[in-house]
Amino acid sequence: MKINTHILILIVSLSIMANVNAQQTGAWASLDSNAIMIGDQVIYELGITVPENSLVAWPSITDTLTSNIEILNRSNIDTTYTNSDITIHQQFLITSFDSGYFEIPPIDFKFGFKDDSTIYSTSTGVLFLQVFVPEVDTSQAFKPLIGPIKEPYTLAEVLPWIIVSTAGIIIIVLLIFYFIRRKKKQPIFKRKPKPIIPPHILAINQLEELRLAKVWQSGKLKRYYTELTDITREYLQNRYNFDAPEMTSYEIITELQNHSINKDAMGKIENVLNLSDLVKFAKAVPTALENDLGLTHCVDFVNETKKVVAEPSIEKTEESKLKESE
Repeated sequence: MKINTHILILIVSLSIMANVNAQQTGAWASLDSNAIMIGDQVIYELGITVPENSLVAWPSITDTLTSNIEILNRSNIDTTYTNSDITIHQQFLITSFDSGYFEIPPIDFKFGFKDDSTIYSTSTGVLFLQVFVPEVDTSQAFKPLIGPIKEPYTLAEVLPWIIVSTAGIIIIVLLIFYFIRRKKKQPIFKRKPKPIIPPHILAINQLEELRLAKVWQSGKLKRYYTELTDITREYLQNRYNFDAPEMTSYEIITELQNHSINKDAMGKIENVLNLSDLVKFAKAVPTALENDLGLTHCVDFVNETKKVVAEPSIEKTEESKLKESE
């Protein structure tokens, strides 16, 4: 008897808990409007209120509520907390393209509690949506259709056309420029001319490089005198405009006599050319002093025969500045 009494008390307690949980639970559905014109839209809201410790299985809803009612869009499932309860709800944007009086069937919810293995269910109520068709007065004359309203173009619409047109113009101009250059046998792009180094500066730099290379000190006499005379011949060609690299030493000396060169400078360059010929063709072996002196004579010859460009005087410079300011 005692055992039966305990079992009866347990059953009564569970029944009371189930009744309490059921009283705090409710599913619901609502419409913004119960009547619309065909093709219009209305919001259908679906929700359930349960205790905080509840677990709810949200119903799966496809793209239609019925064969006549379509779902156009839906919101996220939202949760609201109120005291010890929670309300879970979702909104649907619906429409209908059929006229008539349509029933929206109830939606079933299943839920449970964390401390209870029992699965409970609840349903929303039945809703009705009436869809009207606009009345057409056939006694009136038909009105002409209104054409599309013209709106001004936006920058986003015009910008791609501007970019394409500009690119096309640039390509056409470049093609015309290319064919004109090609017809005249001119390069498409002109390179910036390199600055011209004066002949005497070029020669002095080359002679200094030859001195630092110490060619004859390593026993290469023929190479030393060949480079020494090549530098000198190139200077004479650039300075006096005659083909010194292709001329013999005798021809060079003869040509230089036609220019205003002092005897000291002429003697130095003549000695260097003659000594160079002896080394290259007669295998002569000059002394160390003669080797160094040959390069020094070439440097002296360049310095004594270089073409000096007169710099503008201060007065002329000031006069030119005044003219520019005027």
